[in-house]
Parts: sequence; C-alpha cells; structure tokens
Amino acid sequence: MIAIRRRHRRSRAGGFSIVEVLLAISITSLLLTSLLAALSASFRAYQATTESASRHTIARLTMHRLLAMIRTGTQFGPYPDNVITDPIIQSDYIEFVAADGTFVRVEYRDLDEALYVIVDPLGEAQEELLLTGVAPVFDEENERVPPFTLHYRRGPLLYRATIDLLIAEDREIDLRVEGSDVPPLRMVASTMPRKNL
Repeated sequence: MIAIRRRHRRSRAGGFSIVEVLLAISITSLLLTSLLAALSASFRAYQATTESASRHTIARLTMHRLLAMIRTGTQFGPYPDNVITDPIIQSDYIEFVAADGTFVRVEYRDLDEALYVIVDPLGEAQEELLLTGVAPVFDEENERVPPFTLHYRRGPLLYRATIDLLIAEDREIDLRVEGSDVPPLRMVASTMPRKNL
C-alpha cells in the first residue's frame, strides 16, 4: 500500500501546474505574434520593392520609346501662335510623322491619368494605351503643368521636345498586399529630332 502511494506522489510531482501551462501558452503566443508581425513587414517590403522596380522599368521603357519616336520623327505639332516671338509651347499632346510615314499623336488624358498613342495610317484612328498611372504635375502656384514642352526654331522646325511625367501608383494593378508606400516617380527627359537639324 505504501508503494502505491509513493508511485502516486511521484506522478503528481512530475506534471505541470495550471500556472506553468498558462505561462508557456502566453510566451508561445507572444513569440508567434512577433513572428507574424515580422512576416507581415517582410511582405510589405517585398510589395514596395516589387512595385518600385516594376514602375521604374515600365517608366524607363515608355520614356525610351517616346524619345526614340520623337528623335526619328518629322513635322511636329502643336505649333505656338507665333513661333518667332514665343517659340515654346506646353501641351497635353505631341503630333508628328513617324519614321515609317504614319501620323502619330501621343496624348495625355488627365481624367484617365494615362498616355495614349493614336496612329492614323489610313485615315482610321487606331488608339493604343501606352502608360497608365501617370499623375498630373503641379508647379509652385498649384497649376497643372502639361507633360510636353516643345521648343521651335526656324519657323515650324522643332528644336527640342521635353517630356515631364509623374508615374504614380496604378490603381488597376495591385499585388493585393496591404500597405503600399511606394512614392511616385518623376521622369523628365529631352530630345532633339535628328531630321530637323
């Protein structure tokens, strides 16, 4: 009988008390919470890096394409009212004849926050979306600055074209991870048409 009581006492002494179990659960939950917070932060950092890299790549390719089209184009528009007294015009579009002879118009639409390319090879306009997520640019007086600045010289010949784009977050493209903190990307570039020199 004494041997049975000793075995019973030993089995009680080897277990955990309710306080020890609750303490272990509390420590485990704290560790899991901190692990999930770190995982969430890494997902947000991944999203920010991915969106930033994607935005940079798309913006640079678009800018390169625009500059190449302007560099090889001729017969540019729009023209200022008086090219001699005021040779610089700012516009939401630029028109030109491309290297293959087609009439091209690149147009910024403020409502869509997008750039469109309109090609008219046979008199029937073909419209193509070039870039979305292009936010308007504002100056110090809070007035919107058109994305195209055209500087003419010697009459209707374009001397230099400057493109000023603010590539912001595209609302239609999202990685579905909360916490997007990617700043907008502003790109400014100038080019001179080769055939007008």
